[in-house]
Order: sequence, then structure tokens, then C-alpha cells
Amino acid sequence: MRHILPLEPRENARRLLERCKRLIHDCTRKPAFLVDGDRTLTSGDTSRTFLERAGGDPAAIKASFERHGYCFESFRFHAEMHLALGRDAFRHFAPLVARQTLLYPGAVDFLCHASARGRVIVVTAGIPAIWREILALHRLDEIEVIGGIDHETPLVLGVEEKGIVARQIARVASRVVGVGDSEIDAEMLHACDHAVVVLNNRRSCELLRQVRSHKSLSHIAPHGVPLDDVPLTDWIDLVPLALRASA
Repeated sequence: MRHILPLEPRENARRLLERCKRLIHDCTRKPAFLVDGDRTLTSGDTSRTFLERAGGDPAAIKASFERHGYCFESFRFHAEMHLALGRDAFRHFAPLVARQTLLYPGAVDFLCHASARGRVIVVTAGIPAIWREILALHRLDEIEVIGGIDHETPLVLGVEEKGIVARQIARVASRVVGVGDSEIDAEMLHACDHAVVVLNNRRSCELLRQVRSHKSLSHIAPHGVPLDDVPLTDWIDLVPLALRASA
């Protein structure tokens, strides 16, 4: 059976909430960590690497985002371009990309400690199969991955959808820490009790502009050049952010 991406935001949101129902329930009265994948846990973009290896055209996706911005239609086109490569490409290339992906120093320890004390969810606009493979390689299979570029449960997952997930989890969790690197993560971080920006290759300028007013904002500088005007933190310090308030 061929599953089709939702055609409009309302149906997409309905499917997303149905997909997340169990996960939201599991977060009840627990600390939760909502973490972006690409350029947050690693310096690279795994979905772009996948697309290039599988014979897709990243330039077409880039042009769509530049022309229309980070809207539902652009993220749907992004997902559609990947899914059009077929299931065989996903089965072959997802494990290869995962094995070649290096996480930032400290990120694995953070994920391990956070998952032992609460619920960790990787919320990705990229390919969930790749992130499940990456987590499995680090023996972190218990960490849930939410994403839309999946032949079995295709969804559009962009700025608004990340926000929907975060707001639903924030309603039931004892405390929520959000971690991201780009403006795609802005709504997710705004919905969390603590917002952590991992500086990307563009210094996360647009995301910082959008979340600078957050009541609990800090940043990680994986490339060693921190900001002067936002508190600096490290991966290992993220777990206590959620635990202090939920103890």
C-alpha cells in the first residue's frame, strides 16, 4: 500500500497528533528533552547526505525554501523529494549515512543520561530511519524519533509541527528542555521551559533572533567560539535543567 503525504496542514496536524498520542502520554509528569537531529547533535545534515548519495537533487529543495520560506508547502516538497527515491534507497542508504555520522563530543553522554532520567525525543525534519540507526549504533534504541520522511507514516514536519509536538508534551511533562540549531526549531524551543541553542555553521543567527526573549535561554558552542551575550552551557549540564524543577 502506498501512503501519501497529507495535502494540507489540518490533516497533517491530525496525523501528527495521532502518531504522537502514546508518546505524549508517556511523558506525563516526567522530564522531557526535545532534541533536533541534523546540525544539532552533529555538524552535518544527514538528509542532504542521503539525498546526494541516492541520486536526488538538494538544489531543488534549497530553491523551494528560498522561494517560499519555511512554510508547509516547502516542507512537503522536501519530504516528497526524499520519498520519491523509493523504499529500496532508504533501506540501502539510511544505514550507510548513519554509520558515517559523527555526533558532537558530549552529545552521546547527554542522550544516555537524559534517557535514564526522563524521556528523550529526537524531533527531526529529516529522515527518522537514519536517526533510529544512529541511536541504535550508540545503544540508545529506547529514544523515540519523530519525523515525517517515512514511507510507512509520511508526514510534513517543519516549524509549526515541531511546535505542535512541543506544546502537547509541555502540557503533561514535569519540565521540558528543547535543543535546536535553526529557525526551524523556533516554535519548539518557545514551547519548552528551557531553550538551548547549539550554534551551527551560521552561528544560529536567525534562531537566536527569534528566541532571544525566552525566559531560560542558553547555548552550546561545539566549535569552540561562544557568544558573549547568551549564557554558555554544555551537553552534560542539560539534564539538571529538567531535574531540578521536577524533583
